[in-house]
Amino acid sequence: MKRNLSIMLGGIFAPFLLSFGANAQDWKNVNPKMNHILADTTFLRATEVILQPGEKSDMHTHPAHFVYALTDGKLIVHYKDGKTETIELKAGMSAVSAPERPHVSENGGTNTIKFLLVELKEHPYVEPKTKKK
Repeated sequence: MKRNLSIMLGGIFAPFLLSFGANAQDWKNVNPKMNHILADTTFLRATEVILQPGEKSDMHTHPAHFVYALTDGKLIVHYKDGKTETIELKAGMSAVSAPERPHVSENGGTNTIKFLLVELKEHPYVEPKTKKK
């Protein structure tokens, strides 16, 4: 199950519908009421994330990161490219992810979702360059 969560998370927390330049919106600055910063150093940021039932974040990205679910819940990730993933979180699940592309995160369940997000600042998301035709 941890393996499946790692694959599904693929960089999970970030989805939302804004346009970006080379680097997208920093999660720290997106919906600050959802974020409780536990540590913020030159190389990492640890955040307790809280999403109420039905609540959605704004569009954002993440650098490489580690996620640890503190509660059970249904997390829906809406990617800027139109893809959607639904993740059934179970308290104690964890995952490691490469930098996450632009997305919006939504609590698709009936209970509050809480998870720990540890972002590695030295490995930021960088939008791929588009090929010229």
